[in-house]
Amino acid sequence: MQKDFKNYKFYCRILFLSVLFFLGCAVKPKFIVNNYTPPVTVAVLPFNNLTNDLDGPVYVRKIFSERLKYKGYIVKPLDETDDILRGIGITDGGQLSAFKPEKIGEALNVDGLFYCDLLEFSYITVGFYNKRAVSASFKLLDAKNGNLLWHDEKKVSRTDVALSSQEALKAFKDHIIEKTVEKTLKIPLREEVKELVNRVLLTLPGR
Repeated sequence: MQKDFKNYKFYCRILFLSVLFFLGCAVKPKFIVNNYTPPVTVAVLPFNNLTNDLDGPVYVRKIFSERLKYKGYIVKPLDETDDILRGIGITDGGQLSAFKPEKIGEALNVDGLFYCDLLEFSYITVGFYNKRAVSASFKLLDAKNGNLLWHDEKKVSRTDVALSSQEALKAFKDHIIEKTVEKTLKIPLREEVKELVNRVLLTLPGR
């Protein structure tokens, strides 16, 4: 009995350490510079939209900027950032690659610049199959020299498969209503976006 209890404790300890190891791996970014020193002031630049959704990049950027403050960063207001960027000829995230980060950083007077490529932002409702998905690639550059400090990419998706034609019809109606409400309120894929941002920020060291 005592031997069985020791074995139980041993396997529980192994399981606990395995979970810790898995979680440690799961929250690592794709890249982080050695001896990372968080920039004090940062700007979240307009997103490079690689999707067909026009509301997606605006909403993800807004949520990312809001949540970033809780990591201790001083975030330049988005409206102020956009006004300054327009002054140097940038009106869209797709134009950012034509400008050196140093020039953008100097114009915005910040220490760090967050860039993002919105890779997927979709609602798919086909017969028995419904899917909502968002994915994005984020990176933080040193505004003084353009060096990459941190980079990560995440995807969040939710898939529902109906088991009958009745369920499929109900799911179709529910998803159409949900999509319409979210679009009207300018909060597209709200839950998926929030989860995506939370996952990304888990890999970004705070100040």
